[in-house]
Amino acid sequence: MNRPFPTAWLLGAALAASTAPVPVLAAPKTAASTKAASFQTFFSGFRQAVLANDRNRVADMVALPFKDFSGGEVDRSAATKVRFLAQYDRIFTPAVIAGIRAGKIRAFKPGSDDGEAPGPISRGEYILDIPEYADQLIFAPTSSGYRLTRIPFYS
Repeated sequence: MNRPFPTAWLLGAALAASTAPVPVLAAPKTAASTKAASFQTFFSGFRQAVLANDRNRVADMVALPFKDFSGGEVDRSAATKVRFLAQYDRIFTPAVIAGIRAGKIRAFKPGSDDGEAPGPISRGEYILDIPEYADQLIFAPTSSGYRLTRIPFYS
């Protein structure tokens, strides 16, 4: 016996397939977005440590030697963790802590930080952008992730 083709079943299956959710593929990550996310993760932990006054944890987030290029009266450079901890109150002034609390961070700006008179940071770096230049801090990528690296120089 010849049975008719089950067109109703076939039509139902086609409709079900056409309304099934299509998986959304994530946009490919760019190197810049990956670095920005890496910095945000680092800075979140850094901010928590500073605001909790967890000096040892902060010191563990510093690339040594830490350099002070500000040319101020007191050199806040530190070659060791012990020396960094001894300089902590000179580095983390109330203005610096307020800037960290407020998230006053900016990334390298092409065209501004790399012009004829280069700015205080290089590509891939971030700066604690507070009004007192001598208290600004630079965060740079290292082989072990982002770290606090220096106090910048301005000419």
